[in-house]
Amino acid sequence: MPDFYAILSLYRMRAEADVTGALVAERADVSSDALDQVSRTFLTVRERDGWKELSQEARAARLRLGYQRFRRWEATNPDIAALLRRKARAAALG
Repeated sequence: MPDFYAILSLYRMRAEADVTGALVAERADVSSDALDQVSRTFLTVRERDGWKELSQEARAARLRLGYQRFRRWEATNPDIAALLRRKARAAALG
């Protein structure tokens, strides 16, 4: 099951960057840690085991895998993703 709190946090960071007029690169920088956290939640327990002992390249490869799963989740659950984005945008607007 997806970590909706992590996804909402990611969407909120992106929405806040959009509201402040951040450039695309700035938006990516601001939300990169949150995106990594979301990507990790889409990994299996086995894929997360020994995370700290993995090389940087192995961690990056696993994060890419988690990110791909997250994007597939967004594509297969557009209504939930849209709801979370709306909530994030409303929170960013105050």
